Amino acid sequence: MRKSILVGLVGLVVAGCTSTPDKYAASLPQDDPKYNSQECREIRLKALEFDNKVGSRVAIGLGAGLLLGPFGIPIAAAADAEREDARKLFAREIHMRCSSKPLPKHLEVKPVKKTAKRA
Repeated sequence: MRKSILVGLVGLVVAGCTSTPDKYAASLPQDDPKYNSQECREIRLKALEFDNKVGSRVAIGLGAGLLLGPFGIPIAAAADAEREDARKLFAREIHMRCSSKPLPKHLEVKPVKKTAKRA
């Protein structure tokens, strides 16, 4: 029972929040003036080729969850964070090229704070 709950939690962590670029492109309204532009057609073709690396993400999540127990969940989440960022940036680019609507909050990129150098 405990292992099945753990595996389920790891699966949720590994699933990620941002939809894959091909699914995001398909969700945009086709009657938008930007949707049929050359830029949008090109990025939608690239979205179909986007490698989401599902197999490796599931393997890392299951391996970390089963071998390390509850301590493996943060490891699985960290392993998926880079892929999540890639999906988010790609979906953002698709939105910018294919939609006239304002950028959704979940696709906004937060500016990186620079730390002051000490001498």
